[in-house]
Amino acid sequence: MKKITIILIGLLSYTLTTGQTYSSIVNDNEIYDFLNWLTINTKKFSEEPKLKQKQICHKILSWKKDVFFIDTIRENNQLIIFDYNCLYQSKYGTDTIFNQQDRDFIFQQFIAIKDSIWHTSFSNSKLLINQKQKRFNRHYYSIPLFSLDKEYVIIDKYYLCGTACAYGGYYVYKRIGKKKWEFITVINPWMS
Repeated sequence: MKKITIILIGLLSYTLTTGQTYSSIVNDNEIYDFLNWLTINTKKFSEEPKLKQKQICHKILSWKKDVFFIDTIRENNQLIIFDYNCLYQSKYGTDTIFNQQDRDFIFQQFIAIKDSIWHTSFSNSKLLINQKQKRFNRHYYSIPLFSLDKEYVIIDKYYLCGTACAYGGYYVYKRIGKKKWEFITVINPWMS
């Protein structure tokens, strides 16, 4: 009887964890629901082929730890502070969108990221796995990080359109329905 109980507990824990490939905190369904919505609803850039599916790199874009931390160094006996904590700035309004509990939860998700490649493509997209495929007209997505109540999400994403052509930043969205989101702001946008 004990062996059967142990086997059942093992199967149950395996079943519960298989829905969490990318994060040990957020369920894969929540991640894919957002990314499916994003790929369907993000307008194509003018450089993208009009009738083709979005081309998405199979490698997950890594969150950079310096967006969460403040670094300090000593130089000539003076303390120099570099504030990289760019996700929560007043000029983007994210200092009021994300309260301290949200920030802690977002950081916990950052630490809990488990995988570095996408295993399944998203709606209206094609995962590019073969490195011999052309590298332009390709989207890159990080694991989306959610607020504690899952009403807001932030994602690092960029689009590579050529040798000196790319767009990106940290994008914030707000939930407006069961599986619908609304763009709120972009943090540290860049273009080349």
